[in-house]
Amino acid sequence: MFTPTHFEKYAKNIIFLLLPILLLGCDATEKVAPPMAQAVHVDTLTMSATTLRLTNELPGRISAFKEAEVRPQVSGIVQSREFKEGSIVERGQVLYKIDPTTYQAAVNSNKAELDKALANEESTKKIADRYAELLKQKLTSQQLYDESFSTYLQAQAEVAIRQAELENAQIQLSYTDIKAPISGRIGISQINEGTLLTSGQASYLTTIIQSDQVYVDMQQSSVSLYKLRQEFKKQIKEKPTVPVTVTLEDGTQYNEVGYLEFADSHVDSSTGSVTLRALMPNPENVLLPGTFVRAHIALPTEKVYLVVPQSAVVRSQSGEPSVFIVDEAGLSRKQMVILGREVNSGWVVEKGLAVGDKVIINNLLKVKNNQNVIVDSNTTDIAQLNKG
Repeated sequence: MFTPTHFEKYAKNIIFLLLPILLLGCDATEKVAPPMAQAVHVDTLTMSATTLRLTNELPGRISAFKEAEVRPQVSGIVQSREFKEGSIVERGQVLYKIDPTTYQAAVNSNKAELDKALANEESTKKIADRYAELLKQKLTSQQLYDESFSTYLQAQAEVAIRQAELENAQIQLSYTDIKAPISGRIGISQINEGTLLTSGQASYLTTIIQSDQVYVDMQQSSVSLYKLRQEFKKQIKEKPTVPVTVTLEDGTQYNEVGYLEFADSHVDSSTGSVTLRALMPNPENVLLPGTFVRAHIALPTEKVYLVVPQSAVVRSQSGEPSVFIVDEAGLSRKQMVILGREVNSGWVVEKGLAVGDKVIINNLLKVKNNQNVIVDSNTTDIAQLNKG
């Protein structure tokens, strides 16, 4: 028979069996509860207005201001070379001498032909003058006078022909002295004494480069060129001077300043770029034709910008940039930004930040959105951060 005493005993046994399970469940509940997130120690940069004159950096290549390939204009054997390779030569200076013997003989022959024609002209003139006098006295016919005068005119024409032939022969003779077409630094001679040259040959004898000033040829996208033109269009001047500086291949800043000359009138269909050309002083011949440089085109005026350190920018998997800022409650907040030009070790911020925003600049791997942060230090001088 089931009595109250049996029921109490049975209930106690059930409680003893369930007690460990209840205790285990409570323990598991305590372990699932997430711990409170710890505050992260950070440093911040307070955004402040920075006045800058931005520049466009473009790849460039140096080309000669003037360059001439020296070629012969007449055929012949080279007798001598009259210059030192690598020296400065002046326009009209004799560089090579070709054997002039045959050309001098042609000049002498044409001179003799001219003398003969002149003598014939004088003789026919005297005959024509005599017939003119006889005609006045009616001692000769009009026909004989006309024939004598026509012979005289033919003699004059013959003189003109012989004169032109002599001048041509003299020009050919002058070409036996091969002269510098421009002033500049002369290069390596490609031929030696005794070489046979041919008029109109394809290979050149040497080159002359005028390098006291050089061109810097740059490639700029058509879109960027349009923006650049809009910047300069705001100036009062009709044709403002655009300063251009260059950085050499080793990173050295070239100490001369050039100016933009022109932009090409068409866009390259394969690259979508336009060629810009600047004229750069080169008094010490540091810039050699063919050298690659980085050209910098300065914008016309200074403007106020916000600049954020590159190290403070975080990018998503798709490449979108953002920064973490500290709000008034002391919490981190992820802020999407639109970046502009690169300035030293920073980015110009076009949208997303305002003056006074505190941007987190370190411990970014530990910082998450809407997290408690402790600001250890704050600065407003980005230039000091770049130096550090």
